[in-house]
Amino acid sequence: MGVFGLLAACAQPAAVPSDFDRTPACGAGALQFLIGRPEAALSQVTLPPATRVLRPDDAIALDFSPDRLTIDIDQLGRISSVTCR
Repeated sequence: MGVFGLLAACAQPAAVPSDFDRTPACGAGALQFLIGRPEAALSQVTLPPATRVLRPDDAIALDFSPDRLTIDIDQLGRISSVTCR
């Protein structure tokens, strides 16, 4: 697999285990108000230690962890999603 194949593999969404009940375990529900706000808004809230903030073009591990808070930042520097994954 060439470099481009590896990059394409990084872009694939994480596989959700079949036994996952979709109940958010990381507290993402309480932070939905952040969506659409600038990334700087994250400094105003307390985030769990294992939180990952993903910016465009970040390389990430494709492991799935329903207890990990994941915050996505879009190209404009705004929070685009707050999920458990």
